Amino acid sequence: MFVIIVKNPRIKILMALMVIGLWVVMFAASNALFNKGLFFNITIDNCLTFSYPLRFKINNVFVGNEMVSEVIETGFSLKKPLSRKLKNFRIPEGKFSFLYPSSFTLSRKDFEGSDILYHIDFEDSTTASHGFVQVWEMPYPLEDFLEASKASFAQSYKFFNTKSIQVNGIPGYYWDYSVLGNDGKYYKGSEVFLKKDERMYRISYFLPENQWNKAQSDTFQNIVNSFKVES
Repeated sequence: MFVIIVKNPRIKILMALMVIGLWVVMFAASNALFNKGLFFNITIDNCLTFSYPLRFKINNVFVGNEMVSEVIETGFSLKKPLSRKLKNFRIPEGKFSFLYPSSFTLSRKDFEGSDILYHIDFEDSTTASHGFVQVWEMPYPLEDFLEASKASFAQSYKFFNTKSIQVNGIPGYYWDYSVLGNDGKYYKGSEVFLKKDERMYRISYFLPENQWNKAQSDTFQNIVNSFKVES
């Protein structure tokens, strides 16, 4: 251990100021890290997860009686929560529009000579999710089309569920299933088929089954709920 004795008063003052300045810089840096760079994560019963900066304070967390386990998990994260903005896609001549996450890449394809009037592919740059939105010319019942489509993959389904729905006043059906892909893996599919006048509107969303979660379900539902057909 070494002890440095400084007799010059000016040097003493200078060294003291340097030490104080160093402490101020270290304090400011640590404060910036904890207040801006560090986030606190809360997960409630695997149903809700959110993050907030440490400069915020949560006094109480209320859980409804219907929650059975009421498990609350907490943790720290240096990564800011992902923020996704929604963009609007609209085809004026087709008179339909929908919202999609900004991380999606959209591309339009033409199928000349077919019943498909419009086809828009989308792909997420942050996950393996992908899908499409289609508009069909369909002068026949929607149920006939769905029965034929389901039958063509009957041997490949791991599970299949369907129910009738309405989206912004347009009736249709919702499909939820897992199907075997050409690569030998199962893919989760969520699809909505809507029928208005003599047009069918199809919204399809796919992802490897082991990557499906609530966030993916919410993304699909947001697209579906935003889908509008102009009069």
